[in-house]
Amino acid sequence: MSEEKKIIELHLSSLPVPKSNRYIRKKGGKVFKPPRIRNWEARAIWEIKQQYNGNPLEGQLSMEVILVLPNRRKRDIDNMLKSLWDVLEKAKVIRNDNQIYEIRTVKKIEKGMQKTIVFIKTMHNSH
Repeated sequence: MSEEKKIIELHLSSLPVPKSNRYIRKKGGKVFKPPRIRNWEARAIWEIKQQYNGNPLEGQLSMEVILVLPNRRKRDIDNMLKSLWDVLEKAKVIRNDNQIYEIRTVKKIEKGMQKTIVFIKTMHNSH
């Protein structure tokens, strides 16, 4: 019996704001996120919840992330993906980013455009 793969497609109107230790400062023992990160997270979570309201996905996941970039400026894709994983958790699409077993990231340059497209599939556990 084959397990059906659930495919979710999500569209974000902007690129993930790269998250790195230099952006998150501890203030009196509390984690402080600059407004740029907080604002992006709030917007991204809102956009995701408009598109997905099911239960968090279970098991191993495979993802394809398409980053539509407005220009050829160098960007830290690893830190952008970390921000994306965080909002997928907060929006309750996934339980934890440790569920991601496979990732494909594609950069596309479209002058003056920026957006993020995410495809998520559940993987058949092959034990």
